[in-house]
Amino acid sequence: MDANEHPVHHEDPHHHPDGYRGWVRPNGRRGRWLEPFLLRLMADGEAHGSALIDRLDALCLAPDGVDVGMAYRTLREFESEGLLRSAWITGDGPARRTYRLTAAGWTALDEWIAVMRERSRLIDAFLHGTEQLDREDESRVKGG
Repeated sequence: MDANEHPVHHEDPHHHPDGYRGWVRPNGRRGRWLEPFLLRLMADGEAHGSALIDRLDALCLAPDGVDVGMAYRTLREFESEGLLRSAWITGDGPARRTYRLTAAGWTALDEWIAVMRERSRLIDAFLHGTEQLDREDESRVKGG
């Protein structure tokens, strides 16, 4: 190949238009399970922080329960990034801040859905056929 030629690249069947793959978080930020799950739960409609945290805990997202401080920090980050809006609701009990996804929040959720689908594909590929692995080779590794 001379200096003016470019190697031929075959199209990746799992390539995403935005250039990310299953283990990379949209927008290049640190990945946390909390973020995509919060966006997903908020897609069900307006909710206040403690209700979202209860729903996260019901999913067993973290072995010792969701870090409440991290959940509220994430909600504040989402709001500063324009992914959600919040409003104080007053009524019979104490005032509560409720959260609602914005158009940008829906876009972020769509990006996470694409990432999670790719993660699911990768996990399925890893697990495919593991039940039929030849365990007789284990004895050689263990010296048996």
